[in-house]
Amino acid sequence: MRLTFLGTGAAEGYPAPFCHCAHCEEARARGGRNIRLRSSLLVNDDLLIDYNDIVAASALYGVDVSAIETLLITHSHVDHFQPEQFFIRARPFALTPVPMLNIYAPYDAIQMLRERVQRSPEEVRYRAFQVAPGDRWQSGRYTIRAVHASHGTADPLLYIINDGARTLFYSTDTGPYTPEAWAMICEERFDVVIMDETMGTVPTNGDSQHLGMDAVLDYRALFEKEGLLRPGARFIAHHFSHGANPHHEALVEFFAPHGIEVAYDGWRLEV
Repeated sequence: MRLTFLGTGAAEGYPAPFCHCAHCEEARARGGRNIRLRSSLLVNDDLLIDYNDIVAASALYGVDVSAIETLLITHSHVDHFQPEQFFIRARPFALTPVPMLNIYAPYDAIQMLRERVQRSPEEVRYRAFQVAPGDRWQSGRYTIRAVHASHGTADPLLYIINDGARTLFYSTDTGPYTPEAWAMICEERFDVVIMDETMGTVPTNGDSQHLGMDAVLDYRALFEKEGLLRPGARFIAHHFSHGANPHHEALVEFFAPHGIEVAYDGWRLEV
């Protein structure tokens, strides 16, 4: 399984365009892995999770997105789903053929899709499927399961994805897992876990809609204790807000002793 991080920031990106706090200014000065678009992940070359800064990401990181056949939407917040931008798949913006795109999303995101796409499904070449927590289905070579996220939309989703060789758990945006979600997670074994770390040094509690450093450390230990990680599994912190997260190198220094890697934009990872 090949993973390409098209963005690793929270809703405002990092640095935030309208912010001059110490974290944003340091990110601007350091550049490189400290510059983050909003979060999205390409799996192999044909499955995409969330659809947001795709124009910038594909240009900046030299990523070919023309083969994508499966799109998973985690939730309806605009930093994760911008259906208005589907027009770029249609003529005259795409002059070469694109494959049929199968979109899987919670019902409020499906409603956004129907209301906001200004071209027909035939022109854009997409089919839309509503999914809910607990659903399991096949899309191309992938077996996918939706898990309930603890986040502020109608039916936010996390995704467990198996490509026939490896199993990925993509876990953002979410606060602490509900008992029902945790029960589903415990049915699987993972080669890679990509986990929300939006809140940095802000303590995570039962009402949180995102996780911080403390929760990522706790879940890393819990996944290992419960035997959910296959030998050599990668555990990756992802989706960083500038508010209470330091620069990339400081995050690496903090997480490395705990067996946790820190995602960055443009990272290509073979699992």
